Order: sequence, then C-alpha cells, then structure tokens
Amino acid sequence: MNLQAGFDGLLALAALWVALGPARQRPALGLACLLLGSAAVLGTLRFSGLLPLPQLHQFVSMLGAGVGLPLIAFAVIRPDGLVATQPRYTWIVAVVLAVLCVLIGVVAGVKLWAQVWAVGAALSIAGVALRRRDLSALGAAVCMVLAFTAFVAQLRAGPLQPGDFLHIGMALAMLLLGHWALARSQRPIPALQQAEGEAAPS
Repeated sequence: MNLQAGFDGLLALAALWVALGPARQRPALGLACLLLGSAAVLGTLRFSGLLPLPQLHQFVSMLGAGVGLPLIAFAVIRPDGLVATQPRYTWIVAVVLAVLCVLIGVVAGVKLWAQVWAVGAALSIAGVALRRRDLSALGAAVCMVLAFTAFVAQLRAGPLQPGDFLHIGMALAMLLLGHWALARSQRPIPALQQAEGEAAPS
C-alpha cells in the first residue's frame, strides 16, 4: 500500500472512530465525520488500486468539504443548538448544503464552492474556539487550516505529496474533535434544547 492510500486510511480510521464513538450524541458531528470517513475510505480504495472509483471519491470528498465541515462548525460553535444535537435539524441542514453543492459545484461548475465553505468553517471554528479558549477545538481548526494551506500550496517534502499533508492534518483534526466531543459528552444537553427538539412538529 502506498503512502497516499495509507494516510487516507489513517484519516478514515480517525473520522469513523469519532462518528461511531465520541460523536454518538452529537448528530451533526457524527454525520460530518461519516462523510469525511467515507471519502477517505474511497480514497484508500482508489489509491491502493483495490477499487479505483475516482469520480465517486471526488463527489463524496466534495460533500465532505461542503457539507461535513460546515456541520462540524455548527457542532462546535453551537454545541447545544438544535442543529448540533437533534438529528432532524442536522439532516435538514445537511440536505440543504448537499443540494447547494450539487447545483453550484457540479451543475454550475463552480469548483471552489465546497472549498470556500470548508475554509470558512475552519476559520469560524478557530475564531470561536480562540474566544472560548477551547484548546481542543482550536487545535482541530488550526490543523484543518494548515492542511488546506499545504494542499493549496502544493507542498511536498520527500515522499510526501500535497494530498498526504491534507490527510495527515485532517486526521489530527478528527482526533482533536474526538477529544472535544468526549469532553462535551460529560456535559448534559440542556433540557430546554431537548424539549424544543421533541416538541418540534414531525
């Protein structure tokens, strides 16, 4: 297995660990990590040569950037909000973002659409985390920004390619988000927020 496949596999493991473990009570974070993990699994299969599906990999990666990262921003910025804690609202926001990605990113051909959302989400998380002195969330956001910067700058170092830096940075961000989610899980979701979610019409 080459380095590209290996680092994609590392990202997949980190994202899926968060989705199936620390984020179980945080549907926005869980769905985001499932999207990112799915893209990384497809990347592992693609770069290892086991099941190369480049178009599917690119599409799911776009959803990871344009849907997953904004959902992470919702989860971190408003951790007790309805989008972060109630599956119904998580899915509404996710579907809206996915439709925008398809219409603007695919149909209209604006390829930077998802990347702009991804960078905006990371910078928003960084700003809020810095103000709250939330080191786990801030570290995750910094890892994301550095990963995006290395990828856009086409940074190379020895055998490491730009995509490798992206995957390493995102894997570290996922681990830090897992730590953040574990810490948040020790704080119960406010009863008012739960009641609002339960009382909302189906």
